Amino acid sequence: MAEETNNELVPVPEYEVLEKVDDQAIIQMMTGQAIKDYVYSFKQGGKVVEGLTLAGINEAANRRGGIEVDSIEYTERDQSWLAVAKATDSITGSSRYGACEQPKNAGSRPDTFAFTKAIHKAQRNAIKQLLPVPVLKEVLNYYLHGKSSGATYQVLESNAAQNDNVTNAQKAAFSLASKLKPRFDQNDISQNDFWNYVKRRYGVETRNDMTEMHWTQLSAELTAADRTPELFNEMLDRIKKLEAAAAASEIPETPDPDLDTEPESSDTSTSTPF
Repeated sequence: MAEETNNELVPVPEYEVLEKVDDQAIIQMMTGQAIKDYVYSFKQGGKVVEGLTLAGINEAANRRGGIEVDSIEYTERDQSWLAVAKATDSITGSSRYGACEQPKNAGSRPDTFAFTKAIHKAQRNAIKQLLPVPVLKEVLNYYLHGKSSGATYQVLESNAAQNDNVTNAQKAAFSLASKLKPRFDQNDISQNDFWNYVKRRYGVETRNDMTEMHWTQLSAELTAADRTPELFNEMLDRIKKLEAAAAASEIPETPDPDLDTEPESSDTSTSTPF
């Protein structure tokens, strides 16, 4: 990829391409749009540059399992937001820090998503360091070439399909939603309000309609909301706006039993509501 300057093609650094792709992905995530770009690929200097986007990193982390963001710290500067995230691999015990300084302006205009971008990119930078190279390659090959280069991805797919298709991201989303329930209650957001928001955001009617990427995105959003008061308030605003839009359209909201109960695993005999 290159930019044209004075009739000459000037190569754009790889990190700039990745930042633009991830910026768009974060905006799509925050506005309820579907994220399609898990990988990026372009030619530069006669070479093919390939890698995972923020969504791809989240997908790889979900399939690897055991990686969690322990803490997020942020500082507001005059022209930017600086965020630092710490991620830990519960399997190996290793921890890594990731940082991101995000400009408050996009060109000459204020970027309303600048703070959110800083948080998500800091998490991305921390998590990526903990992902084994074989997992990164498997996810890259799967989404870029439509095939697996080995058995790792196939094993992960098999594991994800067990226990009535309950994945780590699914379990994490329900666990985080339960954790946030008292704070939702304090802001007059019922369980039904929250799940109606999820249904509208992903355009689904039942839990089985949710894809693994949906659960990964929802889990990441809930994690960020749990860690950062500003992001929690942003989620509240989105829920209330959708609730108001539904009321204006006079379309009754009905709870769906599959969506409003926690997925059961092989060792769980009862389901727990959000």
